Amino acid sequence: MNSNIKAIVEGLLFVYGDEGISLLDLQNVLEDVRPVTIQETILELEKKYSSDPDCAFSIQKFGKNKYRLQTKPELHEYFAKLELEVNNSRLSNSSIEVLSIIVYKGPISKHDIELIRQAECSYQIYRLRQKKLIKAVGKTSTGANLYTITDNFFKLFNITGGFEALPQIDFASYKNEDEENNFEEEIKITEEMVSEEDIFEDESDEGMF
Repeated sequence: MNSNIKAIVEGLLFVYGDEGISLLDLQNVLEDVRPVTIQETILELEKKYSSDPDCAFSIQKFGKNKYRLQTKPELHEYFAKLELEVNNSRLSNSSIEVLSIIVYKGPISKHDIELIRQAECSYQIYRLRQKKLIKAVGKTSTGANLYTITDNFFKLFNITGGFEALPQIDFASYKNEDEENNFEEEIKITEEMVSEEDIFEDESDEGMF
């Protein structure tokens, strides 16, 4: 077994950056190391980072057993100042609504999103793709794109437990058209997941697309 496994894992987390690296990929690199040892190494690194007040980093688990090196949440306010200067555009209420539908119903086509919302959503999909919050992962039998959320979604909303950490929705309760029309009210991203000040924008530009 390689004696510097901790340095290797740390280096891989750094190299893969925001994309993150899966436990399976780590196993493929560290062929002679047991999966449980790799997981223990990740936990040891996280303890090391969290116990050092002069360290800016932490490890985030997201998606399906993927890990990435990130900055500590308590430092985000400083980095956010630069981010706001670079990109001060924000998502509208309707874009958040479309994102919510994709979170819970994806992969889903634009047509099906519009059936749920009873409203056109070309502009909202454009904005979400521009923000790298959603991506096309396939096509329907008619050639339409199917959309799902990206890993960047979990990072932006600071969701560390992947899909399992999302609020659960009882879709079986939607049995008629009136209830289906209320679907978006039930699945709006919760206040704990987003900050209105940081992500919402005025609706006046909705007709641009």
